[in-house]
Amino acid sequence: MRGRAVAPRPPPRRRARVFVAGCLAALGPVTPALAGVGERNGEIGADYALQRFDSDFEVGAGDRLSLRAGRHETRRLQWEGQVTRGSAEEEALPGATRKVTLTLALANGVLNFHPRRGVVPYVLAGIGLAKTKLEAVGLSSSDTWAGYQLAGGCRFFFGERSAAALRIEVSILGNDAFEHSYFHPSIAAGLTFRLGREPG
Repeated sequence: MRGRAVAPRPPPRRRARVFVAGCLAALGPVTPALAGVGERNGEIGADYALQRFDSDFEVGAGDRLSLRAGRHETRRLQWEGQVTRGSAEEEALPGATRKVTLTLALANGVLNFHPRRGVVPYVLAGIGLAKTKLEAVGLSSSDTWAGYQLAGGCRFFFGERSAAALRIEVSILGNDAFEHSYFHPSIAAGLTFRLGREPG
C-alpha cells in the first residue's frame, strides 16, 4: 500500500452519460454509410452496465463502460475484442471511502443465432487481462492478473435492413487479484453497428 492524493472525479453516472454521448456523436455521422451487413462483416459498439462487485470487496454495485470491436468469421462465429472499466465505492464512515476499480481487456469468442431477421441472440466466453485497484483513506493498491467472462444477450436491429442495433447483455466477469478470485454479475445495454454489405 502507498499513500497518494486522490484527485476529485465527476460522479460515475455523469461520466457514463458523457462517455455514451461521445460514442454516439462519433458514430452518428457515419451511420448512413454503414447501412447493410453481410458475410464476414465487422462490428463496433459501446455499452453501459450496472455492475455488482464481488461481496469480498464490500462496495456493492457501480457503473461499467465498454468498447467492443470484432469480425464475423462465419454467420455464427465471431471474434471480438472488448475493453471495459467499472468502479464502485462505499463510504462506511464519514471520510472513510473505499473504492474498487476494475479494468479488463478481453478477447471474446461469440456464437450467434438467427431465429428471425433483425434479432440476433448470442452467447460468448472471453479471456484476457484484468487490473484491480483498491483505494481507501488516501491509500491505494493494485494487481494485474487474469480476467475472464461468460455472457449471453441479444441484438435487436432497428429495422430488418438496418446496421444499427440495441444490444442487451447479462454477464459474469471474473478476475484473479491479491491471490484470490472474484466474480461480478452485471446487466448491460448499448448500441452496436455491424459493418459490411447487407445479408443475403
